[in-house]
Amino acid sequence: MFDWIFVKFILICTAIAFACNFQYGFSTVYVNTPVDEFKNFINQSEIKRGTIMTDSYYDSIWNWIVNIWFIGFFFGILINPFICDRYGRRISFLGANILSFVGSCIRCVAIWAYVSELLIVGRIFVSVATGLTYQCQILYLQESSPTQYRGIAGFISEISFAISCLIGMFLGMYDILGSHLLWFLFFPIIPTFLSIVAIFYMKETPKYLLIVKKDKVLAGESIKFFHGKDANCDLVIKEIEMESSKDEDQGTFFELFKEILKNKHLLKALALSCCALQNTVGLWSLLLSSTTFLTSVKLENELSQFSSTLMALCYVIGTLSGSLVIEKFGRRPMLLGFSTANTIVLVIFSIFSILHNEISFGKYICLISLLLYGFTYGSAVGPISWFISSELVDQKYRSFIQSLCYAFNTIMVVITSFIVLPLYNSIGAYTFLILYVLPSTFCLLLLFLYLPETKGREIHEIIDQMKKRKWFRTF
Repeated sequence: MFDWIFVKFILICTAIAFACNFQYGFSTVYVNTPVDEFKNFINQSEIKRGTIMTDSYYDSIWNWIVNIWFIGFFFGILINPFICDRYGRRISFLGANILSFVGSCIRCVAIWAYVSELLIVGRIFVSVATGLTYQCQILYLQESSPTQYRGIAGFISEISFAISCLIGMFLGMYDILGSHLLWFLFFPIIPTFLSIVAIFYMKETPKYLLIVKKDKVLAGESIKFFHGKDANCDLVIKEIEMESSKDEDQGTFFELFKEILKNKHLLKALALSCCALQNTVGLWSLLLSSTTFLTSVKLENELSQFSSTLMALCYVIGTLSGSLVIEKFGRRPMLLGFSTANTIVLVIFSIFSILHNEISFGKYICLISLLLYGFTYGSAVGPISWFISSELVDQKYRSFIQSLCYAFNTIMVVITSFIVLPLYNSIGAYTFLILYVLPSTFCLLLLFLYLPETKGREIHEIIDQMKKRKWFRTF
């Protein structure tokens, strides 16, 4: 018999995920494909002002356009817990998408009016909004999902992100929309507007309504919306109440941070979540600079240039594959297994990159390694790492812990993204061993020793296990 309740739940999760991740994925990669068109746009902007663009000016303005994303995203992550916990997941999600819509419109105006500075302003708006929406959608997916479907919900988020990146890369190709920047940047306005409409008709998460707002009636309505009309509301409410803390006052940033330092299980949750996210750091450098790395090992130019799209495709296939088995095998074995495979693949890439002059087929091994890296990342590393923190702590600390974890991850991505190419030009593929393999190996060891299984378990059960488990004897 066809399970329409499950289908409805999947459709709701898909709408929530794309409401954040289409703009996130598209905006992350759109500057990487039609680079020549953007350079021509900046040049035309200066000509219309009666000035001549110099190489130094282009480098400066282009660096701002590309890297302002990380600053805005980081700011959005930092302010998320205070907005999300005060106004709720739904209102925060809705407001952030409206901000994203405004930013998308500003980008189009920038292209139409030939004002390159406006492109930076629009990118700031969208990046701040994305920092807000990313945490909102993770909280939405985890707090509204039935226990047995939390893993699938997390994978839907990663699937939508991977597909959005692939769409951004595909549309940015010269023969598609890459030669028409106005239409290229207009494209995300449509899904962003549809996201605003979809979120408007969504219910707030039952956990927020019950634990923070203390409203059992609205919580019951929310449970029926997400779990189906036949859901046992009383049982779900009882489980949610067991998760809630005695003191649900959110507190200030410093008050929450002091509580995390005092409560060792919260500190462990923060450390394990950061360790899981450390394994995701290498993706961006490899995905966005794969052409450079493969060209350096003398792979054919056309194949090298197409490698980013192929890697993104493998990433999508990996997320789809992982979503089919996450509730069968669980978070812990999949995260540890695929993270280990992910690291081994990167070691293989490094070895054959170093030896490419001595081994004639080494360049093809490098290409295959990058494709496998994208597949293993999508199969478990990315999806589980991004939502595991929400399963290790209770409602009061969830958004704050996530904010700290995502801020840490953003800092690591920014640092490694800035130094990877200069370091690669200096010491070659040893760069990957230093920046990614060694930190990931250390983090994998900690995860192997202390990460609990969360599949099919209520949050309060996981927290109890975290409290009982000793760590280096002082924990």
